[in-house]
Amino acid sequence: MNKPHLPALFAIMVCLLAANVSAQSNDALSKGEIGVELVDCKGSEVPKVIVKGVIDAPPAKVWRIVSDCDNYSKRMPRIKASKQIEKKGDTVICEVTVGLPFPMSDLRATTTAKHVEGPTVWSRRWTLIEGDYEINNGSWEISAFDGDPNRSFAVYTVHAVPNTAVPAWMRRRAQESSMPDIIRRIREEVKKIR
Repeated sequence: MNKPHLPALFAIMVCLLAANVSAQSNDALSKGEIGVELVDCKGSEVPKVIVKGVIDAPPAKVWRIVSDCDNYSKRMPRIKASKQIEKKGDTVICEVTVGLPFPMSDLRATTTAKHVEGPTVWSRRWTLIEGDYEINNGSWEISAFDGDPNRSFAVYTVHAVPNTAVPAWMRRRAQESSMPDIIRRIREEVKKIR
């Protein structure tokens, strides 16, 4: 019998929790809705997840959160530990541990990311170096929302395929959580930055 895998968990979680899976209008995003979209990835049973939302802060301020992997454990949901290992120019190597409920083991990844800092788009694109994943690639893209320099349009994209099986109770727990929590948390954290 095949054991359920964490990749399927992520797909199930997003499907069940995304009331509006297709792209949302600027009007809906402007009112605070968060869009979640699944995109099939060739050669993988796990889709890429794209989360979109508007944050009431300038892009450079939001960038201070998404570019600072040293503080992900304080500012991002489900991150148990994080540290920047190296920075050379616009390349940053980070180690991040995602906390999973007992009895599952936490998931650790070391990634290399290329940072681009404005003036139009602030972006962080990472790929896996090593860790508890077969695949862990993604990006953050931050830009002004609808031409307003005081509001940010944030797009978080991730394709993560862990190397671990997941029991049925874990799938149920994941169904209670939500990818949009990432945008919600950044909305909270950006208010703390002066």
